[in-house]
Amino acid sequence: MLVTFTILGFPLGEVSLVRYAYSQSNQTNSTSNAAVAGVDLKDIHPSSVPPLKVGSKFEIFATVVNNSPGTIMFTAGACRSPLSAFFNAFNVVVKHTQGCTATSPPFKLGPGKEVTVAGPSSGTIYQAISAGKTTASAIFHYQTESGQAADISKPFVFTIG
Repeated sequence: MLVTFTILGFPLGEVSLVRYAYSQSNQTNSTSNAAVAGVDLKDIHPSSVPPLKVGSKFEIFATVVNNSPGTIMFTAGACRSPLSAFFNAFNVVVKHTQGCTATSPPFKLGPGKEVTVAGPSSGTIYQAISAGKTTASAIFHYQTESGQAADISKPFVFTIG
């Protein structure tokens, strides 16, 4: 059985960008390296085709790999995302607007599985304001099988042209 979450599009001012407040499919694959314990992020990148242009509004994509022995759970749905970013440079601004408030059941990711997520949540916008190399950290929030809150942070670099 294949269940796919709906991908929503929101206009973001002058720049037309399809915004995936949070999109995923429960179709996962098991190509992750089970020898490494824990949760990992890989393939972290902005949504725009490189190079990201000055003035562009964008979001971050990352593949979540569950190398832990148990299932992890995280926020899923059109309004909330477990993925956010912290930018170490001054060439990205984070804007806050009114977002939606709909809730969805948590997404469960089994051991040895991976899924791609997008962030930030509805109501937060990342915008490139000047050219240059940008260092950032992706932050992924989740819960362990026992319900304990956890997160992982991983640095990534991209260029604004």
